Amino acid sequence: MSTDPTPTRFGSGRAVRRLEDDALLAGTGRYTDDVAPPGQTHLVFVRSPYPHARIGAIDTSAAAAMPGVLAVITGADLHAAGVQPMPGAGGFKRADGGPAATPPRRALAHERTRFVGEAVALVVAETLTQARDAAEAVMVDYEDLPMVVDLKAATAEGAPLLCDEATGNIAAEMRHGNATATEAAFAKATHVVRLDITNQRLVALTIEPRSVLAEHDSASDRLTIRMSTQMPSGVRDSVCGAIGLAKEKVRVVVGDVGGGFGMKTGAYPEDIAVAYAALKVKRPVKWVAERSEEFVSSAHGRDIEANAELALDADGRILGLRIHTLANVGAYATGTGVAIQLLIGPWVQTSVYDIQTIDFHFKAVLTNTAPTGAYRGAGRPEAIHTMERLMDEAA
Repeated sequence: MSTDPTPTRFGSGRAVRRLEDDALLAGTGRYTDDVAPPGQTHLVFVRSPYPHARIGAIDTSAAAAMPGVLAVITGADLHAAGVQPMPGAGGFKRADGGPAATPPRRALAHERTRFVGEAVALVVAETLTQARDAAEAVMVDYEDLPMVVDLKAATAEGAPLLCDEATGNIAAEMRHGNATATEAAFAKATHVVRLDITNQRLVALTIEPRSVLAEHDSASDRLTIRMSTQMPSGVRDSVCGAIGLAKEKVRVVVGDVGGGFGMKTGAYPEDIAVAYAALKVKRPVKWVAERSEEFVSSAHGRDIEANAELALDADGRILGLRIHTLANVGAYATGTGVAIQLLIGPWVQTSVYDIQTIDFHFKAVLTNTAPTGAYRGAGRPEAIHTMERLMDEAA
């Protein structure tokens, strides 16, 4: 029996017909903000101007009394309603063998806020202008707390901690390879090159900002969330887990997406907050992020510092590779942010080279900055950049 090896749909040398071009070129694409169900309301977040602060009293009375305002919700309200924090970096561990440590990340910050731009309250109103005006009327009493925003400060002796469980502000760490064998390889090397390499923090910029429209149908008791995301099932699971809804009661719909680049992977606190607000006011609730919101509160990328060393013999053959890295994962250690730097990057760290002996030690560090997540290659560009810099230096 023989099989025709010619691919019938996808494969090398075959064109893949694009399905979306005609609609986009004709201007008939359908993004989240293009959908406006009857009775739609608008949501605006109140965000922290402090990198680290204790949240005192939040006075919502003036905002709640303003025209068109349907609800003003705080982190304390969500906590009292039983809305749960989002999962942290499950499956990863600290050096002592304990689980990864991170502060509880909530849909709205409760008691403490840990980075500039973290949402502490929200306003739902009939119009976007009314919601914006009311958000400005929410008065939050902050108590400024010591903060750390870079790796050196965060890992210094006596640095203020993001949470008590994360001693030294280390959320999690991983080692790969054999440190003893690598030390022996370096001891017999003819040539050794060493570099300190920084991959700077960056912010993904999508033409379409994060957008969420949540609508509860009382007849079916089902919540529909239309949004711009790369992972609808992951968002559904996170919303259900936080609010306590059965998965069959929540549907996430994704139309056209105006860019993602990894930044729209998984759920954000805002997604949960919008869903809760729709259940609260019993009307469709829409939130479309402002560009300034995206810069401070969407997932950032990279932000790592690596100490990299390469050992070679007299003929230039690689004997060993040693890399110790600190990764700034921001104020909350997410599963994605930690996995990218501790696991996914190391998968390709040696690149195309024949390297038999390695010593990798990667640490995820908490700071008072926006959490990091996936961005364009998710850890692999940083790994390859480090490797190629070492090869250039060795040459």
